[in-house]
Parts: sequence; structure tokens; C-alpha cells
Amino acid sequence: MANSRQISAEAAGQALAGSTDLPPFVDAFFATQRSQLQALLSWQESLFTCSKDFWEQWAVRYAGGMPFDG
Repeated sequence: MANSRQISAEAAGQALAGSTDLPPFVDAFFATQRSQLQALLSWQESLFTCSKDFWEQWAVRYAGGMPFDG
């Protein structure tokens, strides 16, 4: 299932792919920007996953049970 970031990135890619009045280097520039944004978002998702795992381990060990979100 695609999340909203992937859907918006695909929509932006489709909007730019259909434009024929732009010079070729502009399309390459936007493709580079999209790949950089995708790398940034994947890095943030992995950081979020690590912090969530840390919180769950802390909650199980020191709070005496399951984390609040089950």
C-alpha cells in the first residue's frame, strides 16, 4: 500500500513527465531533486523506526509491561 508521500511523488513525476516545453536539463534537475528527497525521507523513516523500537524496549523493561500502543 502506498503512503501519501509516495502518491504525491508519483503525481509530481507524472506532471513533470508530461511537460514538453521545458529544456532537457530541467527534467534532469527535477529527477535529481526527487531522488534526493526520496533518500531523505527513507533516512527519516529508518530513524523513526529506531526511535520507536528504543521506546518499546524501554517501556517493556522499565515501565513494567507492554507499550501503550500494544
